[in-house]
Amino acid sequence: MSDKTFDPSRRNLLRAGIATAVAVPFARLALDGSAHAQDLPKLALDDPQAKALQYVHDASKAGDARQEGADCANCQLYQGGADSEWGKCSIFPGKLVNAQGWCTAWAPKAG
Repeated sequence: MSDKTFDPSRRNLLRAGIATAVAVPFARLALDGSAHAQDLPKLALDDPQAKALQYVHDASKAGDARQEGADCANCQLYQGGADSEWGKCSIFPGKLVNAQGWCTAWAPKAG
């Protein structure tokens, strides 16, 4: 048996409370991941921010502003999986963008 006994002191209760308060946000992040991505609406082409950034669902229709080979799937702002057709983008929070799409905020993935 352990020679430690339950110590209901305020200091120990505070430590346990702080540890719990710190752990809860991290647990929520771990559980909140991509499970909710499919619940998000797809970005509409007539969305004001999409228009401002010249977003298109098909990068081949982006015109001269787009670099050859640039699309959402190879943008550092795209948060979808490698095999996802649609994914989150930090530029359009709460909406999904097409992996084959493109906008003027495109930046190449590092690495």
